[in-house]
Amino acid sequence: MLAYDFQLDVFRSMCAAAWIMFALIFKNIVLLVILAVQRRKNALYKIPEDVNTFGAGQQSLSTDDWSLAGRIQRVLANDTEYIPYFLVLFIFMFCGMNVTGVTSQHYLARVLVYGLLFTLGRYLHTIGYLVGHTYTRILGFLITVLFLFIIAIDHVYYITKGLHNYPLKP
Repeated sequence: MLAYDFQLDVFRSMCAAAWIMFALIFKNIVLLVILAVQRRKNALYKIPEDVNTFGAGQQSLSTDDWSLAGRIQRVLANDTEYIPYFLVLFIFMFCGMNVTGVTSQHYLARVLVYGLLFTLGRYLHTIGYLVGHTYTRILGFLITVLFLFIIAIDHVYYITKGLHNYPLKP
């Protein structure tokens, strides 16, 4: 049986985190491309310079725009509310591994479970919002919020445990 290699586990966890962040960012890039195509196709732009440059109409700033472009704008705005919390907690998770000195074999599992389920929640929310399916959107939202809470509790637990085990100097 091979000995446990903490550094390899950290490296694998960081690799998994990088792929999870890529999946979240890739989703937003795809949405931005679709939004740009929709605006060009419908010849409606928000920014006055774009209206002058492309010779099209200006989109109203109404919040009742339930077109595909309007829904994409809402999804992107909603992502900016949740993804930064997730990324900060993820970064703290990696910092906490080194600060607490707690070396265990489940960092990769935590990163994968938390990251993949948070990403699943964001994807479900996006799909539900774009196709207008309420329960899919709500499920995605609930998964997102639940895993933000779980990651925060996990972080508090391991940091507190590391502080409790920290050797006191005389």
